[in-house]
Amino acid sequence: MSGTGAAPVAPTAGAGDALGVGWTGRVMQILHVVTALIAVNLMFLAGTLLGLGILGVMPASVAAAAVLRRDDLLAGTADDGLVRTFVATYRAEFVRANLTGIPFAIAGMLLAADAVLLPQLRGPASAVLLVLTGALALAVVASGTVAVVLLSRYQDPPRALLRYAVVLPLTFPTTAAAVLTVLAAWAVIGSIAPVVLPLVGAAVPLAAAVRLIGARLDRVERAG
Repeated sequence: MSGTGAAPVAPTAGAGDALGVGWTGRVMQILHVVTALIAVNLMFLAGTLLGLGILGVMPASVAAAAVLRRDDLLAGTADDGLVRTFVATYRAEFVRANLTGIPFAIAGMLLAADAVLLPQLRGPASAVLLVLTGALALAVVASGTVAVVLLSRYQDPPRALLRYAVVLPLTFPTTAAAVLTVLAAWAVIGSIAPVVLPLVGAAVPLAAAVRLIGARLDRVERAG
């Protein structure tokens, strides 16, 4: 009796190839983002050193935020390069970023002095002052981070940006809390695995803060 079964169907090459290309593409995208984060971190360190530390940290932070807020730069699909964007932003924002950062620098120095002097005091007043100093330090960090993101997005003068940098964490405390939580979590990770700090120590927390604050600003703009 002759067989009448259908001939076996050859496997479709396109499906397997598409699956392979899909996974390969995702891996390549992840690697490109990681490489971009490392590059941003190195440029941040170089920009900070170029400004002798105190004059370099704000423009370097703003330039890094300007890169990190753009998906096309992180993915490598932008027409303008990552390094070119960082350098151009660093130069353009050097003066404005430093003017905006003056109040945060003064506040940071005063808080650092308090942190050194207050533990030497005795009595319940010392504990109260330490708690207040800690709360003020968190507020300064939150407002300073918001100021960096604002500088990377808008061209307003420093006074207007400072006002909004103070108001936004008070108006949207959940966003401020999320940013502070990310920074605290990254500090813990850095203390456990300090090897990551020279590679992406500044880029990762700044990228998270840029996304959190940027999402809030986008919602405010749409609502307004």
